[in-house]
Amino acid sequence: MSIEEVASDRVWGMFGLGCGAARLDEPPEILESMPMAIYACDAQGRLLWFNNRAVQIWGRTPRLGDDSEKYCGSFKFHVNGRQVARHETPTAVVLRTGIPIHGAEGRFERPDGSCVWAMAHVDILKDAKGRLVGAITCFHEITAMHDAAEAVGRRSEQNAALFEFTERLQYAASISELYELAMSAIIRAMHCERAAILLFDDMGVMRFVASRGLSETYRRAVDGHSPWKPNNKDVQPLCIDDINRADLPESLKRAVHAEGIGALAFIPLKENGRLIGKFMAYHDAPHVFAEVEVEAGLTIGRQLIFGLERKHAEEVRQKLASIVESSDDAIVSKDLNGIITTWNRGAERIFGYKAEEIIGKPVTILMPPDRVNEEPGILARIRKGEQIDHYETVRRHKDGRLLDISLTVSPVKDQSGRVIGASKIARDITERRHADAALRDSERRLQDLLAAIPAAIYTTDAAGKITYYNEAAVELAGRRPTLGTDEWCVTWKLYWPDGTPLPHDQCPMAIALKEGRPVRGKEAVAERPDGTRIPFIPFPTPLHDANGNLVGAINMLIDISERKQAETQQRLLLRELNHRVKNNMQTLQSLLYTAMRQTQNREARKVLDDAASRISAMAAAQRVLYGTSAATRFSIDEFLESVCHAAQQSFLPNVKIIREAASCELDNDNAMPLALILNELLTNAAKYGCEDEGENLIRVGLKNGDGGFVLYVEDNGPGFDLESIGERSSGLKLVQLLARQLQGQFEVTKKPFSRCSLRFT
Repeated sequence: MSIEEVASDRVWGMFGLGCGAARLDEPPEILESMPMAIYACDAQGRLLWFNNRAVQIWGRTPRLGDDSEKYCGSFKFHVNGRQVARHETPTAVVLRTGIPIHGAEGRFERPDGSCVWAMAHVDILKDAKGRLVGAITCFHEITAMHDAAEAVGRRSEQNAALFEFTERLQYAASISELYELAMSAIIRAMHCERAAILLFDDMGVMRFVASRGLSETYRRAVDGHSPWKPNNKDVQPLCIDDINRADLPESLKRAVHAEGIGALAFIPLKENGRLIGKFMAYHDAPHVFAEVEVEAGLTIGRQLIFGLERKHAEEVRQKLASIVESSDDAIVSKDLNGIITTWNRGAERIFGYKAEEIIGKPVTILMPPDRVNEEPGILARIRKGEQIDHYETVRRHKDGRLLDISLTVSPVKDQSGRVIGASKIARDITERRHADAALRDSERRLQDLLAAIPAAIYTTDAAGKITYYNEAAVELAGRRPTLGTDEWCVTWKLYWPDGTPLPHDQCPMAIALKEGRPVRGKEAVAERPDGTRIPFIPFPTPLHDANGNLVGAINMLIDISERKQAETQQRLLLRELNHRVKNNMQTLQSLLYTAMRQTQNREARKVLDDAASRISAMAAAQRVLYGTSAATRFSIDEFLESVCHAAQQSFLPNVKIIREAASCELDNDNAMPLALILNELLTNAAKYGCEDEGENLIRVGLKNGDGGFVLYVEDNGPGFDLESIGERSSGLKLVQLLARQLQGQFEVTKKPFSRCSLRFT
């Protein structure tokens, strides 16, 4: 059963939790066995019950009915990277607006500091009379989805680092260049800021041979330190996620702290199973080392050892004056009949035969049975004086193992230029083949991961040509792109959200590649070949090599069709609500005015007139409340203008209201109490603070400061004593009652002018 089904009214009704639920405080037992978290609140947001899955996700057990734990049982709740107050959570919004919310994403922070991503669905609960009595919230964990998106980026970067390192490894001109290439790869693959390579010297002491970003003082302080000895077996990587919690000697910990290192990893370097040194990866802040990072470090270490072995072998071979300088590994000479005449140590190492075992025997002894037919063709070309360069084939070791070999065969000539034999240089490329296979396997796993992600993902080269796409991209675009031909985006046509055509070379992916930066916060609309349109959010991110050169980009397209439909529905509901409230208030005002005209009782007319004035103020506030584009807040300046304008209609022409401009906003919950308070204060000022002749000014303002807000009404009248008059005035009693509702303080001062003010937060 999907979360969406659980969140539907039909399924709630199966559990007895639908709109006609009679007992909100008795959860069905079946909820404890469900895999998603569910909890219920009353109309004030107090928790009534929750199931075990909710406790698991929150990481705590909240107190039922506690006002300090309203709306959500989480320790902290984050939306869009921002921690929100309890009254801003989806459950609080639903209880306040009466509008269900489905598919809201957020991050729960547990008391122990760990975090869980979740998607929430909130429905309102009503009694048999249709009154809102609470809300049911259902949410499920989506941490894996977010982790997967981040893992894609990390794995892509690691694969790029491994690929580049493997590619450049074979062209390194010196050992120091090998070290620099390896450190660049480890920094990139393990996402660290600094790195170092240390090897055991002849005395078995670990010494720095290369480092990046480390001070000379630090290198001297830790030189010689190692968690392993040269004879240690089965050495595994060692990661310290937080130096502050590490069990290290105090002198070593002080040196690490002084260098500004927050976390570090030891990656062993082995040669033929023997420990010869270590990689060091340093992070400036505490860092949890992922398994894939450690695996990448081990792979780079193996490649470095392979490169060092090859480089050392080259240096040895260069010292052999009788060997051709270009020879790389095994060098074998043979006559034109294919009989071996010379055999060097490189050949002995590769094929396992000693010179005395192999010289005088046919070269076909090194060939597997299915490769013997290669030799006649090679000899025929040699007799013609041809050279065979980098011919890759398979040869056989003395113990029967098959080896991947790269051969260079050159004719050997006498002084007269006559071909008398051949010189064969053989290089074992088995490790390289294995490395290539491992890299291909890694790329395949990456593509499998991208294909499994339920979001449209594609990549391009530096010119914007599509190089890869997953099936989710095909589904979103409604077409299958042509690799190497389609540019910038997998979609057929693009539009901006307002319907304006968006050329492909101006789309977010094109901008990201042209400007070399990620593009965020944009929306677009994709049109499929069948004419249907899909709104989406792109996340194009450029990819660079170790030298900072742009090599391509990756983009993820998030379908926001459901969100757009929900926003449209919300706007329709708000317009309908505005229309109904406006009609109801107009009807109520008409009834009050009709009653006022029909009664002859002066006291009754006054009461009806006051009620009509208050309804007018509420209507003015309502126009602002539902005329704003925001769902939960309103503009103070628009609010003052609307309420003051409504009050002005009932004042004498010589009474003018002057407003002080304000630019802040308030929660919708404050609108109606403030409108009624302001109407009463304006009415009192017009009645008792203004004269019949001459111009009378009433000054009104609502401003924020000192952690709260102040609403004030000033006039030039004599003022009044709040304690004595407040007991006789029903209007002032209403003001004081509403002030308490806002948790505010109402004050009256008489010098140098009459001022009524309300302070609230």
